[in-house]
Amino acid sequence: MGTERDFSLTARDGLLVSKLKPWATLRNAVIALVLLGLNGFLLGRLDQPLMELAGGEPKLDLRFGYDLTTVQGLLDAYGVEGRSIYVWNLAVDTPFPILGAITAILFALVAFSDPFWQKLLILPPLAFGVTDLIENALLFSIVQGYPSLPPTLIAVTSVVTQVKRAAYYTSALELILSILIIAVMQMRRQQHS
Repeated sequence: MGTERDFSLTARDGLLVSKLKPWATLRNAVIALVLLGLNGFLLGRLDQPLMELAGGEPKLDLRFGYDLTTVQGLLDAYGVEGRSIYVWNLAVDTPFPILGAITAILFALVAFSDPFWQKLLILPPLAFGVTDLIENALLFSIVQGYPSLPPTLIAVTSVVTQVKRAAYYTSALELILSILIIAVMQMRRQQHS
């Protein structure tokens, strides 16, 4: 027995880390963060009219879950114009999980040199990216299928949204921690030079 750390996804994650590692520079991470911020700004601009149409209620993908009654009430409140805006919102949201996952992964790979931590820390951003893209496709089906709202589709989408939100918050904390570690490393380098 050595001091090696191992977990079940080692080979697959190791391959992914090795593919991403050449891209893991501070410059690329900052570029990804700026693009994520721009995409988030555009999303916020599209979220505003939806909230106004729904009396301040957040859209479905910003909730911690929802049921058929909530979905029906929200889509009714949006009206034809709001549902059209929501479709555009989902299109603009498509790069967000990709950029979010890439940003968190790049910063984690720059901040953490230990292969174990690199493999572990790519998991939450990947989960966020994948579940958010699945959520967008499911929400698109719901909005496009309105007024027909299959209860099973709503229930499945709500669960996907909850998993996505958990992965999003974990990724956001990981991103903040990585940025702080990089900032400390940069300050130490400046002090020693």
